[in-house]
Amino acid sequence: MLILSGTVKMNPDDVAKIHDAALAMMAATREEDGCIEYEFSEVIGEPGTMRIFEKWESVAALEAHFVAPHMAVWREAMSAATVHSRDLARYEGIESIIPLA
Repeated sequence: MLILSGTVKMNPDDVAKIHDAALAMMAATREEDGCIEYEFSEVIGEPGTMRIFEKWESVAALEAHFVAPHMAVWREAMSAATVHSRDLARYEGIESIIPLA
């Protein structure tokens, strides 16, 4: 399993510009083979900061995601935002070691 987690910081006004595209991107990505979880959320207390959280079954599934048609649409939508920084980390081979009761 792969986990990707991080943030994108943009002008706070730009979050509204990409809102509908973000919803469409999440919906389309969640239908992809190998996608376990895919979320965008705005960080409370940090206007303009969007959190990204993804879980994938395999590297192949993630690589297929990068060339999916809806990824091109998402990149186009993001081009309308002024992005100040991106910070995304990828973790491989993660499994839960703490049982949740």
